[in-house]
Amino acid sequence: MRKVIVVLLLLSIIIAGCTPAVQTTPEEKTDAQVKAEDNEKNAVVEIEFWHGLGGKLGEAVQAIVDEFNASQEKYVVKAVVLGSYEEIDQNLQAAYAAQKLPALVVGGSEHVFQQKGLVEPFEDFMPDDYDKDDIVKGFMKAAVIDGKMYFAPAYGTSQLLYFNKAILRETGKDVTDLKTWQSIAGLSDDVIGLSTNVNTIEHVWQPMWGSGNIADMASSNGGRFISEDGKTVTINTDPWVEVLEQVRKWIHEDEIMRIHFGGQGWEYWYKTMDDWVYGKTLGYTGSPGDYKIALEAVKKAIEEGYKNEFAVTHQPGWGANDPAPYFGGLMYFIPKGQNLTRDQKIGAAEFVTFATNTANTARFSMLTGYVPVRNSVLELPEYIEFLKENPDADAALIQIDKYAIPFFIDPTGGAILQALSDAVDQVQIENKPAREALDKAAKEAQRELDKANKNQ
Repeated sequence: MRKVIVVLLLLSIIIAGCTPAVQTTPEEKTDAQVKAEDNEKNAVVEIEFWHGLGGKLGEAVQAIVDEFNASQEKYVVKAVVLGSYEEIDQNLQAAYAAQKLPALVVGGSEHVFQQKGLVEPFEDFMPDDYDKDDIVKGFMKAAVIDGKMYFAPAYGTSQLLYFNKAILRETGKDVTDLKTWQSIAGLSDDVIGLSTNVNTIEHVWQPMWGSGNIADMASSNGGRFISEDGKTVTINTDPWVEVLEQVRKWIHEDEIMRIHFGGQGWEYWYKTMDDWVYGKTLGYTGSPGDYKIALEAVKKAIEEGYKNEFAVTHQPGWGANDPAPYFGGLMYFIPKGQNLTRDQKIGAAEFVTFATNTANTARFSMLTGYVPVRNSVLELPEYIEFLKENPDADAALIQIDKYAIPFFIDPTGGAILQALSDAVDQVQIENKPAREALDKAAKEAQRELDKANKNQ
């Protein structure tokens, strides 16, 4: 009898397990079930966003984040500020290893991560209202790899010419006489010695210390960092040697140009800018980020009696060649990681679209001096009014759209750029012949390039 009872119990369990569960219709769902499903359906998607922008740049970014969060209810962007681009890279490497990635990053070595297959193509998540055709041409070139848009431009920078229009006008010249580096050097007899009321012009031009301005000149002259096949360092070829040797002569032999170097932090930069502001040089080569500071400094100098008139233009060409300066573009990118949902990636792209729409990219530019990423800002009423009070503020945008090329990505992790920087210092500061310095630099850089290619 006991065995029969056990068998009956087992059968009852089996039958119960095979019986379909009772399904509740929508009308029969409890209030708690309905609320839970609604919460899941309407859950806010969190977008963790890493950037390394501080000061006014960081404040401008946070203002856009706050406005985006207030503009809709589906996503919430949470900005995480890191100390530098190097810190972004270090933290990203750790995040990839742990699969705890942010949904969006701006800054850092995006090309390095993309080459390792660790970046999602931005265009795969791009909303319909992201207008690619409106992006400044130079930025779009940098954003597209192998025909696909991997990155979305945030803002950019490219070195410009800041010059004293009052002095240039006094010589009977105008901005067209700044068309080439040779024509600028040719102005030396006309401008050196002219009074700026408190000082006199001592030099026709002051390039900024470092290899950046030299690279821009050499680029216009056809110089490139490495060969097209990526195997040979070419910073000692004739286009580079010609440029750097001529600059050496202008600085050390003709004494019509000069550079400030050394000092603490950005001391050399401000000394260069001050020589232009306070009437010791016709002009200098600087960043779009200088614009606000430089404009206010010139206004103050004029009030103090100095003869100056603020003006900015794009860089010149070398000889008969068109300008071809480099530009740096800060790029948004979406990391590729298993911890990120498709909704988070779509939300990241939605935020980027909002942050870089015409109004926001214009506002960011007006606040910071850096280059907006959309050509349509030139038709925006607010930006048109801004240009009336801020002469030539669109010079960098025009330069990047018409002339500039994306900056060289060093496959060695910086060895080629460092070798060039050392060589330029030897020429500009120590007066060494350009050929000697560049040959040595190329030899050192080639060893590192060979190592990098071997380890691929």
